[in-house]
Amino acid sequence: MKVLFLPKWYPHRYDSMPGLFVQRQAEAVSLHCDVSVLYVHEDLQCMNDFEIISSVENNIHVIRVYYRGFSSSPGFIGKLVRVYRFLRANWLGFQKLTDFSPDILHVHVLTRLGFIALLYKLFTRTPYVITEHWSRYFPQNDSFKGILRKDITRHVVHFASAVVAVSEKLKKAMMDKNLDNQDFRVIPNPVDMDKFKIAVEAQEQKPLKKSIVHISCFEDKSKNISGLLKVIRQLSLKRNDFECFLVGDGPDLMEMKKLAKDLEILDKFVFFSGLKEQDDLVEVISKADFLVLSSHYETFGSVVIESLACGIPVLATDVGIVSEVLDESNGLIVPPGDEKALEAATDLMLERCRKYEKGQIRKSVTDRFNNKIIGEQLYHLYVEILTKRS
Repeated sequence: MKVLFLPKWYPHRYDSMPGLFVQRQAEAVSLHCDVSVLYVHEDLQCMNDFEIISSVENNIHVIRVYYRGFSSSPGFIGKLVRVYRFLRANWLGFQKLTDFSPDILHVHVLTRLGFIALLYKLFTRTPYVITEHWSRYFPQNDSFKGILRKDITRHVVHFASAVVAVSEKLKKAMMDKNLDNQDFRVIPNPVDMDKFKIAVEAQEQKPLKKSIVHISCFEDKSKNISGLLKVIRQLSLKRNDFECFLVGDGPDLMEMKKLAKDLEILDKFVFFSGLKEQDDLVEVISKADFLVLSSHYETFGSVVIESLACGIPVLATDVGIVSEVLDESNGLIVPPGDEKALEAATDLMLERCRKYEKGQIRKSVTDRFNNKIIGEQLYHLYVEILTKRS
C-alpha cells in the first residue's frame, strides 16, 4: 500500500523540531506501508521561486518544496501570489512523485492541505484521511475564525474518508466547532519506546536536591511557563531542596529568563538548559525526579508519554492526553491555570517523587503508544477505507 503524507509541519532545513510527531507517525506507518512525504515550506531566503529537495530518511521518501515568501505582510496582490506559489509548490511536489501513485493521502493539520487532498480526490478518486494536531479549536486559543475558512474546513472534513484526532479533548473541541465526519476516531501520536526507556542507574547515592524538568517550545500563551515560574518562586520561599530545569527554545525564551531574574530564582532554583534533542533529551528526562507540564492547553503532550516511558513520574495540568494516561501510580493532575493547585501539587510531588516504581510507570504507556501499535492502527484504518472504496 502506498501512502502519501501531506503535513503542514515537518522538520526542515531551518528547524528540526516542527512536526516531529508527524515524522514519527510516518515512521510508524512505514512499518506496514510504502510511505512518501510531500512537505511545502514558505522560505524568505529562497533564491528562486521554488527549490525542490528530495531525500530518503529512515526508508521514507521525503520531498521538500521551498517557495519564496514575503518579508513583510503582502497586500491583496501579494496574497494572491502567495496562494499561487503554495499551490504551485504542491503541484511541483506531486510531479516529483514519478514512480509513486498513492493509494491514499494522509493530511496532517488542516486546512490548506486538506483542500489539496480534496482536489486530488476529485480528479483521481484517491481517498484521504485527516489527522489533526492543531490547538486552534480550543476556547483558550480560539484562532479558528473566518467564515470562508470555516466553510472550506467543514467541507474538507466532511469529504474525508476518516478524521483522526490525537486526543479525546481535541476530538471534542473539533466537534464543538461542527466539524463532523462519519468516521471520527482518536489515534494518539507514537513514541519511540526503544529510545525513551528507563536508564540504567549508577549505584551512587541520589543528590540531595530533587530535579524537576519542564520541556516545551517556550510559547507562554499555551505552555504557561510564566505560571510555573511564579509557582517555583513561591516554593523557594519555604523550601530549598529542589532545582527546576527548563529545556527548549522558542519565541518567549528571553522574556521567561527575564521573569525568572525578576522573581530572583534564575540560576538559583531555575536553570535554562537550551534545546535538547535525541539522546540528550532522553538523558535530561532520565536524570529528573519528575516532569512538570503547566500548559493552559495541549492537543496531545508528547513529553508526558516520553517521560513516563523513561519511568519518570509526571505532574501535569489536565490537557491533551493527560487524563487518559495519568493516575496515582505515575503522577498527579491539576486544573489548567490554577497556580495554587499547581504549587500544592509540586510541593507534594517533591515529597513523593522518589517513591514511584519506575517499571510500573513505564508499563502504563508502552502498550498504547509504541510505534508498532500506532502504525498498526493507522494501517488498519487505511485497509478499512480502501476495502469500502473497492
